[in-house]
Amino acid sequence: MLLTLASLLAFAPQGPGASTAPVVINEFSNDDASTDNLEFVEIYNRSGAPVDISGWTLNGEEGTAASAANGVTTIPAGTILAPGAYYVVGQSAVPNVNLVITGALPNLVMENGADGVTLRDNLGNVIDGVAWGAKEWTAPIPAWFEGHGLWGQYIQYDVAGQLPQGLLTPQRLADGYDTNVNSVDFVNMQRTPGAQNGSFQNLPLSYAENFDAAAGTVVSSLNFTFLAPSTQDPAAVTIATNTVRAYPPSPQGGNLCRVQDTTGGGNVLQPNVVVGENFLAEVYVYVTGGNPALTVAGQGESWAFGVRGSSNSYGTATDVPGTFYAQTSLCGGATNNAPGATGLAWMGFVNAAQTDIYLVDLNGGGASPFTVLAGPITATAGVNDGWQRLRLRVSGTSFVANFGGAFGVDDGQRFTGSCNQRNGLVYVQYRECVQTNANLAGLYVDRLEVYGAAASSVTYSGTGSPTSFGTPAIAVVGSPSVGNAALQINGSNLFPFGISIVALDVGALLPGLPLPGAQPSLLLYANPTFTSAQFNSPTGTASFNFAIPPVNALIGTQLATQYFDLDFTLPFALPLGSSGGAQITIGNS
Repeated sequence: MLLTLASLLAFAPQGPGASTAPVVINEFSNDDASTDNLEFVEIYNRSGAPVDISGWTLNGEEGTAASAANGVTTIPAGTILAPGAYYVVGQSAVPNVNLVITGALPNLVMENGADGVTLRDNLGNVIDGVAWGAKEWTAPIPAWFEGHGLWGQYIQYDVAGQLPQGLLTPQRLADGYDTNVNSVDFVNMQRTPGAQNGSFQNLPLSYAENFDAAAGTVVSSLNFTFLAPSTQDPAAVTIATNTVRAYPPSPQGGNLCRVQDTTGGGNVLQPNVVVGENFLAEVYVYVTGGNPALTVAGQGESWAFGVRGSSNSYGTATDVPGTFYAQTSLCGGATNNAPGATGLAWMGFVNAAQTDIYLVDLNGGGASPFTVLAGPITATAGVNDGWQRLRLRVSGTSFVANFGGAFGVDDGQRFTGSCNQRNGLVYVQYRECVQTNANLAGLYVDRLEVYGAAASSVTYSGTGSPTSFGTPAIAVVGSPSVGNAALQINGSNLFPFGISIVALDVGALLPGLPLPGAQPSLLLYANPTFTSAQFNSPTGTASFNFAIPPVNALIGTQLATQYFDLDFTLPFALPLGSSGGAQITIGNS
């Protein structure tokens, strides 16, 4: 169920410049945590034929009008890029580098502010381009811009103790994926210069993390931008450097996960899964009813739980309320309020009195117009604060979103609609605009799960075998969805006041096998691994309640079921009639 390149490219339009170009900028890094020694650009031949890239150039593009032009690196003569091959231009410490640069003029220069890079052929024609820090772009917008570029800033966090999970780079969602909008095509994933994008995101689409390892354990299944996620004892959570506070345990129990960087700023967490068209993501979030410590003007906190998208390194908030940055002067300036999040997201905005929560289609992020789909849901102390379940289920362009309710169940405050962006990651982000880190409310999560979405279904097949009263029939009543406690398997045309038996088995229906000792017309469609005897009603009906637990791991499970009815007037060792079979597929819709 992993997202494949073929499925991505099937609906990815290729835009101007990139529309016919066989080679694209596939991944890059323009900044790392200390002295920049890991900058690179990876280009990729997405065509089915070799491409001679001799004399092509990578040009550093300057986004600040008052700044000098950046450098140029020319690819040497005789360089042929094979189909599906990568070519990495970068500093010497970059893995798999093909052409080493110094990162200083006259070589390619990639700055940390408003900047970009273009790939040009030997005639100077722009083949592909990407820009970052685009909110701060003051130079004339060039024709090679794809969408509005990448709005925020990105950094590889190559700090001891934070590797390899912190080595995230902007890269195409899959090799060669190009809709001609940078903010949609690029996501922030673990770096893979000279290798397949997302190759570290190789877990199957069934991710479940309860954060119940010993307190202080790094959660290795989550990538991050600045601080590795660690399990925390809710009774003694380190909210900031040398500051500890108690929180109630989540409904999951055990330990929890701290999202924020304890030294301040922002942080983004991502499970190691690339998701596609149909999936759900679910998490417990501790929602504060405001943060009374934010009494000084200019302060606030923001967080998001998003799907089918990505975020920049700093977890910068999109100003959904329209007043967040006007009220948080501590996050003033273009760098601090250049949002990079895309996709569909629950977003929370915390002030001294309350937390306002919105469901938002962020579209392409940055300068793209976002759409508020629900909210604000206002959380206040003692009313609806504390642990809340957040759920996002997407299928094609449709979504179901839930605030509150029981984990694994489609309940709580429920919202439905359509969303635009079709692919991306699952992410949790936090950003503070707080004067003193000890005053952070922060963000804490528990029981983060990502599963493929599957439709619930029931199909019937086979023929019944009669009793002297009639031919039993079977009917499944209700949707066989995860968490449905009211599902019923009903029988009819049964012997009045008699006894019937429901058989259940995990797996597909049997093809119809004879049952030794029973009448020849009786065929077995459900192996009786589990059976339950029922007393039939005076009218010959029976009902078996089959509650499906709220466990996402059951999604996609198939069950075979069949009714058998006792009739002692039948002249067989097993005096049974039977229904046909019913195939149940447990889903989450």
